[in-house]
Amino acid sequence: MMSAPGHCRPLPAAQTLGTALAALLLPAVLLPAPVDAADLILAGGHVYTAEAAMPRAEAVVVDGHRIVFVGSAEEAMAYRTADTRVIDTNGKMVMPGFHDAHLHTFMGGRSVTGCDVASASDVPAVEAILQTCAAQLQQQWLIAEGLNLGLFGQAGPTLDWLDSISSEVPVLLRASDGHSVAANSLGLQLAQISRETEDPPAGLIERDDNGAPSGTLRESAMALVERHIPTISREQRMATMRAAVREMNRFGLTSVFDAWVGSTDIAMFRAMDEQGALSLRVRAALAYGHGELFTQDSPDVYERQLRDRDSLSTDRFKLAAVKLFIDGVLEGETAALVSPYLGNPGYRGELTYPQDELNRIVADLVGRDIQVYTHALGDGGVRSILDALEFAQQTHGPKDLRPSISHLQLIHPDDQHRFAALGAVANFQALWALPDEWIINLNLPVVGIDRVHRMYPIASIVATGAMIVGGSDWSVSSLNPLDAIEVAVLRQDWLANDDLPTDQLNQLDVLNRSERVSLDTMLRAYTINAAWAMHQDQETGSLAAGKLADLVVLSEDLFAIPPQRISTVRVEHTFVDGEQVYPIAAGAR
Repeated sequence: MMSAPGHCRPLPAAQTLGTALAALLLPAVLLPAPVDAADLILAGGHVYTAEAAMPRAEAVVVDGHRIVFVGSAEEAMAYRTADTRVIDTNGKMVMPGFHDAHLHTFMGGRSVTGCDVASASDVPAVEAILQTCAAQLQQQWLIAEGLNLGLFGQAGPTLDWLDSISSEVPVLLRASDGHSVAANSLGLQLAQISRETEDPPAGLIERDDNGAPSGTLRESAMALVERHIPTISREQRMATMRAAVREMNRFGLTSVFDAWVGSTDIAMFRAMDEQGALSLRVRAALAYGHGELFTQDSPDVYERQLRDRDSLSTDRFKLAAVKLFIDGVLEGETAALVSPYLGNPGYRGELTYPQDELNRIVADLVGRDIQVYTHALGDGGVRSILDALEFAQQTHGPKDLRPSISHLQLIHPDDQHRFAALGAVANFQALWALPDEWIINLNLPVVGIDRVHRMYPIASIVATGAMIVGGSDWSVSSLNPLDAIEVAVLRQDWLANDDLPTDQLNQLDVLNRSERVSLDTMLRAYTINAAWAMHQDQETGSLAAGKLADLVVLSEDLFAIPPQRISTVRVEHTFVDGEQVYPIAAGAR
């Protein structure tokens, strides 16, 4: 670590007086320059450090891969030489690079490189995008990402609408939640799905009144169609992954947790890092490899990867966790609940694993010092994984593994205190914490208003002292951390409120006003907290001398604008290891 200017070794006593007198006789311009120089100085605006001891500064100095100084602009300029790059951040904000604690790189890349309907606000808009994609079709299937199920009924898209998209080519529309797909008649025929096809374990084929498939397939039933999709080449997959990483850098992401990987993803990440194309840090959760559901590799391959996780890791890619799906989602009623779904007496959804089996799985992973990373959306699913973590703690004693529970749409009030007690990370996708068409049209009818008012209890979990982190679940929803941060602060539509003055924000509906949190809370969730959850808080997540130079420059100071404008702020620069990765210089890879 380099010294700050003016902090030198003490002189021997015999030299002190003479040196001091000589200094007094020199003009100010001839005072000794600091022994340290810098490659980069960012100064002039608000520096948000995410450091409790010094949360705010004026400048950051970078030399090589690391930060060498954080403090005043005047002191920072003492590091300047003729070769130092200086970025004037007046009116802007410098902060640690964003850490997205839950996303899916390949699926996100598909949304960038393929046909994506996530931006469609209504069904006609979906149709318009699909028509454009169909006109440009260069493959056997019309495949689209990001379908908003909130635009349809409880049963999802049906064949009459799906066949209107195309009756000439098979159509596959992937829902944005990642838990269902919709196929037209030709797609169902090619997949050999008919009235006689039984629902697979933990899967559902939506059917019409006569028992025939109506077009939507949920959970494990998705594989009945997906396995008939033409495979892509290694080169195509690599191009998709590279596009995803570039998109992450564009939104200021310097570290991510890829929430569900298999052998193909691991090979891609390793190759990208070897080629110098992995311009951020990736911590990955290996898909659990036993059972019939949510696996990516055979049990033998899974166990080999788990055993060799250290040797499979690289400088910027760490294979260090295992992903378990505890339940499904509320739409389709596959999430596990403590109390039954409305209109379905006694039915509480489904757990992927019986409790005894889950206890054994989690205890085995903890015993091998592997971080447990889970999907749990219903309060029954959340309780189940908390019970399993408690069982593992009783079996092996406390360990600093930082298990992560993602989504958390519902947490029973009786379980909220257990996160802190068990050292479990509450991994929220805050962009979902607003009264949108998913919650109003799909969730409210099946769980009722009382449980809707308990959804995404971010402030309640913060109040317990538990660690919260932020993630996008991209491609499920917007990759932009500022979108999710604004929603967590206001709990309302982050697009509809852009032009409203602060005193008129109440014109928009709010999802449980008491669960709003501060801007600082969410910035920490996306920086130092998420870095802690990724076991890299000693190196990243905050701006401090000695840490890696992973940082971003925002176009405006988030603390100086109305909260409804947070999502309008742009990332101007993204740096990883002191190297600018966004915008990419002309001619760079």
